[in-house]
Amino acid sequence: MYIPKLKYTFYTPIVLSSIVIGVAVSCLLMKKAGAKKETIRYTALFTFISILLFSYLMGINLSGNIYQVGFVGAGGALGLIVGAIGSALIHRDHIRDSVAAWIIVAPLMYGLSKISCHIAGCCNGIPYKGPFCVSYGVKNGKCFFPVQLLEVVVFLLIFVCGLTLYMKGKERLRVAEIVLVISALSKVGIEFLRESHMGKIVSGYQVIVLLIACGGVIGMERIRKIRKS
Repeated sequence: MYIPKLKYTFYTPIVLSSIVIGVAVSCLLMKKAGAKKETIRYTALFTFISILLFSYLMGINLSGNIYQVGFVGAGGALGLIVGAIGSALIHRDHIRDSVAAWIIVAPLMYGLSKISCHIAGCCNGIPYKGPFCVSYGVKNGKCFFPVQLLEVVVFLLIFVCGLTLYMKGKERLRVAEIVLVISALSKVGIEFLRESHMGKIVSGYQVIVLLIACGGVIGMERIRKIRKS
């Protein structure tokens, strides 16, 4: 698979579209759970801004450059968790189902957003010449493992499985916790297939992902103790 050097990669539109799609699905799930229109509207706005803000801040922290920052998945996930839980605590409207809806949709957002990385070639997998290898015009045609496409497939599958369990309506917050943990472990595992990870045992980014997942689970456990709306 060859990706030519493109004048415009549509990176930003694809990332923003993936977030908007995720927000829309989360809103539909909140509506199905019985949340009020005002709650859905304000939660969507607050969480959307939170996702972009935390992604940007983490991008600055990792790159050290405020002018060349792309979408950072871990930052976006942190923003989603903060936005969803924060808004739920403010509105107190179907807290458990609302928080679960946003966490479960996170893999959908992330999976779709990685399409932009595949097209742009801003990151790549380990050197690889086997089946489904991908080469980039911006990287002199060298062949790499299709790590971005792997992430698309893996995280969309996680979303589908999580959504299926969520729609059954039992222990939705527990389902969200499982989705969050599986997503984090998948992300950590896939990082080993990136060229940037070669020569490392565990990267700082992997540690950050695990810490965010732990924080999310702790937050949801606190939510669980709040009486059901």
